[in-house]
Amino acid sequence: MRHLKIFLFIIVASIFASCSHKESEKRSMYYWRTSLHLTSPEREFLLQHHVSRLYVRYFDVVCDNAGNSRPNATLSFDDKLPAGLEIVPTVYILNDCMRHDDPLLAGRILKRVRQMNETNDVGPLKELQIDCDWTLQTRQCFFKFLRQLHALCQKNHVRLSATIRLHQLSQPVPPVDRGVLMVYNTGDVTRLDCEKPILNLNDVKPYVHRLDHYKLALSAAYPLFTWRVLFRAGRYVGIMHGDDDLPVLRGDSIVTRQPSLEDILEAERVIGKHRPDAHSELILYDLSKQNVNRLKTQDYEQIFSAR
Repeated sequence: MRHLKIFLFIIVASIFASCSHKESEKRSMYYWRTSLHLTSPEREFLLQHHVSRLYVRYFDVVCDNAGNSRPNATLSFDDKLPAGLEIVPTVYILNDCMRHDDPLLAGRILKRVRQMNETNDVGPLKELQIDCDWTLQTRQCFFKFLRQLHALCQKNHVRLSATIRLHQLSQPVPPVDRGVLMVYNTGDVTRLDCEKPILNLNDVKPYVHRLDHYKLALSAAYPLFTWRVLFRAGRYVGIMHGDDDLPVLRGDSIVTRQPSLEDILEAERVIGKHRPDAHSELILYDLSKQNVNRLKTQDYEQIFSAR
């Protein structure tokens, strides 16, 4: 009887440990459009794959001719979000805005995000994410801005996160609570001979050793999207988001760039080897009808299940 009790205790403990482990493995996605409207396939995808968090682009911050920062391309809420879906407002800041100090920017951004949440019944703000392709030249101003914003967030019990590009891993850690490692846009889309500009493991590998000693809690984000790229006489013209985006002339080339399932899984294996904690939350970029229909259901599950 005593042995039976010990055996049952082990089984129950294992079940609780398993449940706790699964609860910590969050599945998330980015939503990167100017209008919030979820199609039926998108809603079905969120439900089917148990996506519980959505990073939603609220607006961009750009600079006018006088160098003043202002919001641009603000999101319109045209739909109700599924119940139980956590929303993380994300603000994209153009790097040029960080070439000068603006002591009021942090407060304006936080105020605007909270107003958008209140106006659209999103719920209380728990986390705010800043997305900026900052460089060595803009790091000082950007980090000062982040420290100001972080202080304001702490006063309002809001967690602050920031996107981390691979090239930024060689720089000091930004003053935020956590980061999201962007494992995409690794190559040069303007080169016709660059066949994998979205995700190429050869472009990722030179940076991953820095993850071993990167002193910031991380989640990892991987790409689902596709680019149609227009070239003219071998020269880059632009990315075509629609058939009428750019004039197509006789002799032009339109090439499709997209990561394969194996590209994504290989990148996950490499990142997971150096920072397994980065997969405690796995994020896909981004939620759209095209992206959720490109692969098979089991393929998406395989991506989400990388631990």
